[in-house]
Amino acid sequence: MDAIRRRLRDDWRGHFHGELHLDAITRTLYATDASLFQIEPVAVAVPRDLEDLQFLVRYAGDQQLTLMPRGGGTGVAGESLGPGIAVDMSVHFRGILDVGLDSVRVQPGVTLRSLNQELAKNGRRFGPDTASAASCTVGGMLATNASGSNVMVHGYTRDHVRAIRAVFDSGDVGDVERPAALSSPDESRFGILTSAIGALLDRHADAIRSSRPRTPYDRCGYLLHDVLTPLGPDLTKLLVGSEGTLALFAEATLQTVPLPGGRAAVLLGFDRFDDALAAALHVRPLVPSACEMLDRRLLSLTRAQSPDAARLIPAATEAILLVEIERDSADDAKQAVLELIETVQRTHHLATHVLPAFDRDAIARLWQVREAALPALYSLGKGARPLAFIEDVGVPPESLPEYISKLQGILHRFETTASFMIHAATGQVHARPFLDPALPADADKLWAIAEQTYALVHEMGGTISTQHGTGIARTPWVEKQVGPLLPIFREIKALFDPRGLFNPGKIVGIDPSRPAWPLRQSPAPPAKPVRLLWEADELACQTSACNGCGSCRTEDTHQRMCPTFRVTHEEAASPRAKANLLRSLLAGNATLGAGDVRQVADLCINCKMCAIECPAHVNIPKLMIETKAANLAEHGLDRSDWLLARIESAAALGSNFALVSNTLVGSRPFRWLAEKVFGIARQRRMPTFAARTFLKRAKRRGWTQKSRSRRSAMKVAYFVDLFPNVFDPLIAEAVVAVMQHHGVEVYVPPDQKACGMAPLSQGDVELARDVVRHNLRLLAELARDGYTILCSEPTAAVMLRQDAVDLLDDPEAKIVARHVEELTSFLWRMHENGRLRTDFQRVDVSLGHHVPCHVKALGAGVHGPDLLSLVPGIRVHTIDVSCSGMAGTYGLKAKNFRTSLEAGRPMLDEMARPRVLYGSTECGSCRMQMEQGSGKRTLHPVQYLAMAYGLLPQIERKLREPLRDLVN
Repeated sequence: MDAIRRRLRDDWRGHFHGELHLDAITRTLYATDASLFQIEPVAVAVPRDLEDLQFLVRYAGDQQLTLMPRGGGTGVAGESLGPGIAVDMSVHFRGILDVGLDSVRVQPGVTLRSLNQELAKNGRRFGPDTASAASCTVGGMLATNASGSNVMVHGYTRDHVRAIRAVFDSGDVGDVERPAALSSPDESRFGILTSAIGALLDRHADAIRSSRPRTPYDRCGYLLHDVLTPLGPDLTKLLVGSEGTLALFAEATLQTVPLPGGRAAVLLGFDRFDDALAAALHVRPLVPSACEMLDRRLLSLTRAQSPDAARLIPAATEAILLVEIERDSADDAKQAVLELIETVQRTHHLATHVLPAFDRDAIARLWQVREAALPALYSLGKGARPLAFIEDVGVPPESLPEYISKLQGILHRFETTASFMIHAATGQVHARPFLDPALPADADKLWAIAEQTYALVHEMGGTISTQHGTGIARTPWVEKQVGPLLPIFREIKALFDPRGLFNPGKIVGIDPSRPAWPLRQSPAPPAKPVRLLWEADELACQTSACNGCGSCRTEDTHQRMCPTFRVTHEEAASPRAKANLLRSLLAGNATLGAGDVRQVADLCINCKMCAIECPAHVNIPKLMIETKAANLAEHGLDRSDWLLARIESAAALGSNFALVSNTLVGSRPFRWLAEKVFGIARQRRMPTFAARTFLKRAKRRGWTQKSRSRRSAMKVAYFVDLFPNVFDPLIAEAVVAVMQHHGVEVYVPPDQKACGMAPLSQGDVELARDVVRHNLRLLAELARDGYTILCSEPTAAVMLRQDAVDLLDDPEAKIVARHVEELTSFLWRMHENGRLRTDFQRVDVSLGHHVPCHVKALGAGVHGPDLLSLVPGIRVHTIDVSCSGMAGTYGLKAKNFRTSLEAGRPMLDEMARPRVLYGSTECGSCRMQMEQGSGKRTLHPVQYLAMAYGLLPQIERKLREPLRDLVN
């Protein structure tokens, strides 16, 4: 293999415009997807253009290598895994090339969510609506012939494809269109294929006609029943669903459909599972756009994960149906739902709980139950959990009760149970048995359960693959389903791909008697000491909890994870990749190079958004700090990381010589030298050092002495942190002024250090631990005395409340954590309790308030904009569209500078709007980015409050001052 990789490196130089990854780390990251399987590719290619795709195919043909095209890696059947060259189409092939009146031309790497957001501007959408729309790519949908909950109305992807630009096995490009647009066959590769496929299908027309399952919702293997038309073969229908086994896709022209004129929905609850199945038969005549059924186990998990779901569904409910109706008008949709309620509740007395929804917000609340369901499954982590390996079965809808009953009998024989999510109107069953693949006894059950389940499906005229692809999981059983069609499949494969280049082992080519699957590695307990505190088996549980679903690859503006992935679109930047990395390290993969490990770990900027938004709540930031710490222990830090880990000490030193320091920071030669020696970006606008730190000012003013007065009912200990202490003491002065304005006793503990997040983010756990230990000695007694530990910097609050307890096994860390509160949350609680004074002066400004990631990470809500809105004259535009990209010290590095700005681009674009005159945010490093990227002065919310209270006139002067010019 090493010889092959060396040859690839040499042969591709100068011919391939994209990226070629040969290192063990990247190959490990592409060895898994959202399935149970793991196969390491020989290399990973990230093509940049059509010429790259042609080169890949020609080279693979010459060298007898194979290609596995890959989109978002969200498939649950292992469709994109294999031992050849993984071809990642999701990085550069992301264009929406042309939007027509009823069609759109796209590249395969664009996500369905992004496509529909663009189409919605013209009142249209792409019909099939996969559950993974935020992360699945159009290319993946084409490959698997994807559908969604609305399959009854909008069918499959193949029903909406007008044309495909494909690269065939020869490296030639062909525009595959519907027969009506075809000219007479020619001698091109496409012309030859068209003629040969037409003859083949005509010859076997009777076998094709007689071999279809009874259920119309089938996508198993190559779908042939409607490929041959009077005008000739429609190769678009043959290619869609071929799972990358026949050609590579470079573009596709898709039909679009109008957005619905009216929608209505209803959640129906049932005391018996069988009653829900019976009710589904009454839903079918209405042709619903969705009819989702969730069983008791799934509902229990969903309630535990989602308080909203718990409020919507009575605890005694055994199953629910979530039905949505689309019609030309809202009145028609509402009437259809009311008729359904009349039928299932009043006429047949099946439903015991009915919750209709007739407007967009109410419908969205009902769908939150469904959207929380799969994340609830993922949250179980290590041990017995619902596994996706027989989860894509389809049977005739009228046979659902019989199938479910017999499947439960199979599961009973194997001493297990399953969760059920069913598209009840169409007979599509997603059953996930509870097993632990790390246990040999449970792993041995997988194949046997699949064997018996699929035998039952075939017996009932169903299909083993109705939505999610054939892949590794179902290919061994294709022959049993299609019977006489398998030789035709093989001949089709031979016509398109005679040398076996494209995604081998999928649909055809696997020995059906081979009772084995390449299951994903399970992590072992770490052989070396861990640097952070973990509960027993927690480290292995966290890495196992990531099932590879790809939700972390989302670019939805309603979510934050993952800022670096959103810029690079590279798999290595995704939180999923980082979990895969540590799992591989724990499994003993000794081939992973130290530098490569650090490079991937550094793509985690510790924003903590993935830990919140990941469906399984995998604590990726903690995993990556552990990884960085282990790497540091063996290999140390480079100069740049060493300095950034000590930025708090360096800043304190700079403040002692503020005049000199500020002169140097503004000097072009010094900035150039700092970049060359320490890797600090010379383009980064650095804040000026205060001539006197806030802690020195506080000491002079007596704030570092506890008040002996007992008049105040509230007392706070102000933990200042780096930015307000060294760079902008006016923030800290505003905190004290506003607190004292409310009669709150403020004590500023002397000798406090910065919070320690800078060394922790670099993996310097020992330095961070020393800093935290020092601060705890100051804060623990205050917490016992009833002080609230108040933090104006969200990062400091996160450090003291969350990270400190991962660093120190010390009761004092937990005591302090319970008493820590972020400033804007504290002030808002005062307002809710009627204790916040409203003697504001009018402040006529229009602000763009950016919500920092660490405010979200604290989980106490976003209150900065609410506070500012209390001030007469302040107009607040909340900006909650992205991370700022600064991420503490991450944005200081020269190599990260451009990525940092791009990560914050959505926020900066909002800041650039004319309606925003100034900025506002709680976070010091975010403030640096906002001012650099927008050129608009940005203050902490407490500074605006101090202005409104008329407390610190110098804040208004600072607001009006122009920003210091950036020295290039």
